[in-house]
Amino acid sequence: FGDIHTSVAVHPHESERSGRFVRLVNTECGIHTRANHPGAPHGGVLVDLMVTDPAMRQTLISKSQNTSFDLTERQACDVELLINGGFSPLKGFMNKKEYDSVVNNMRLLELQLWGIPIVLDSNEPRQTGEHILLKYRDQPVAVLEVEESYIPDKFNEALKI
Repeated sequence: FGDIHTSVAVHPHESERSGRFVRLVNTECGIHTRANHPGAPHGGVLVDLMVTDPAMRQTLISKSQNTSFDLTERQACDVELLINGGFSPLKGFMNKKEYDSVVNNMRLLELQLWGIPIVLDSNEPRQTGEHILLKYRDQPVAVLEVEESYIPDKFNEALKI
C-alpha cells in the first residue's frame, strides 16, 4: 500500500516494504532513519569534524585568542563524539531550537529520533561568534565557535527526559 507520492514499485525478489517512503527523508515507523547501506550512521551521513591539517589546527587555535574552557570528563566525551561522528548527524552542540525539539519531542529538527540534548553547559556568558579553545586535562581538544548562548530549561528537561 502507499501512494504515488511516497511509494515505488518493487521487484519480485525485494521486500514489499522496500518501495515505501523512498521519496521522503523519513521511514515508515519514524524511528529508523534513511540509510543507503547496512550499518549507515544515524541520519545517513557520518559527520567528521576532525581537523587533521596541522596548519589549519594552528589557525583555529589562534582564533581563540587565549580564551579557553576546561572540560569535565563528560563534556570531553561529548566533544569527542561530536568530532568523530559518534553523534551523527549533529555538527556541533545543540542550539536552543534543537535543544527544545529534543526535550519536548525527543527528535532533532529533521525529525530523527534523539533521546537527550547534547549541550556544553557553562556558567560563563558567551558572545555569538566567540572562539573558545576547549581543553581537557590541559590538552587542547577542539575550538568551539559560539553559535548561540542560552539558558536551558533544566526543570522541563528533568520532567521530560
